[in-house]
Amino acid sequence: MSMEYSLASSFLQDPERFHRGVWGVLFGEEIQLRRQEQGISIEDAAERAGLSVEQWQEMETGQVPESWQQLCAVAEGLGEKRVEMASLVIRYAGAWEDGYGLPGQVRQIYS
Repeated sequence: MSMEYSLASSFLQDPERFHRGVWGVLFGEEIQLRRQEQGISIEDAAERAGLSVEQWQEMETGQVPESWQQLCAVAEGLGEKRVEMASLVIRYAGAWEDGYGLPGQVRQIYS
């Protein structure tokens, strides 16, 4: 099966989930870019955040954090302020399905 067919098939079966997946990948790429720009290894970022290396890798490939606490841990892993994470969540809000597309306290702040 070709990649194009697979993507088209995914979109047709569940366009909302496909849409969130695309936004999740974009969010993950942004996290990866920020980590790399700062010269932080995945292992170091994960340790700083209190996550396993596998959890960090999943996030960088599209599995978005589900809570404000998890986003704060990501900020810690990158050595960034929480407001930076809130800004990224707003930018990539399509990756979340709950409420306005924003997790936890970020949704409360901006709703």
